Amino acid sequence: MRKIYLLLLLSLSLVAGEIYVAGGAGYKRPLSELAIMFEAKTKIKLNPIFGNMQQIAEQMKHSDKIAVFFGDKQFINKLQIDYKKSVELGNGSLVLVYSKNNADLSTIDDLKSDKVKKIGLPDTKKAIYGVASDEFLTNSKLKTSLQDKLNVFQTVPQVSSYIISGDIDAGFINKTDYLSISKDVGQMVEIDSGLYSPIKIIGAVISGKENCDIDKLFEFLQTPQAKEILKKHGL
Repeated sequence: MRKIYLLLLLSLSLVAGEIYVAGGAGYKRPLSELAIMFEAKTKIKLNPIFGNMQQIAEQMKHSDKIAVFFGDKQFINKLQIDYKKSVELGNGSLVLVYSKNNADLSTIDDLKSDKVKKIGLPDTKKAIYGVASDEFLTNSKLKTSLQDKLNVFQTVPQVSSYIISGDIDAGFINKTDYLSISKDVGQMVEIDSGLYSPIKIIGAVISGKENCDIDKLFEFLQTPQAKEILKKHGL
């Protein structure tokens, strides 16, 4: 009986906790890589959900499982998500990427070229980099002249997939996503950060969801190993 009791205690000690996390679709790759390393170190399982920020915020209204929200600080505040604890992951960067079909194009002004028929950007109301793209086009006074070429998609990964396939000639995405597809696309142009609102990426604990597993996650996100992954992905 004592042996069975000890085995039961041991099995309970090996049961991992789990954390439901949500994040912007444009950060799926770095967050997925961080999740694998975190689980290996702590045996705490991360269950990720990705989409545009507004979609995730809507999901949170109908589910009490999501405990941590990763995304742009300004956008999280705009959605009035209640949180008291957060950790900074880095700054997001908007980039313009041409398809391989237009490998000879390499500047912002090349968007005006007759070679460029379709330009993709994420949702300009619900996606962080769609908002940033719209701000850039407006502030650079390019929006009016390029209006007929603009095609709006739901998320950054969708824009990236159409750049890769050549269904669009160029697209606005984040640097993180570009680094993962760089071999399959043409030239990348970094957008002047002064022409769109700062994008500060944070992880925020939803108020009332704080626990020791999340404390361990936030400690991990501040380790050199985690920061190296974020840096590798352009944050």
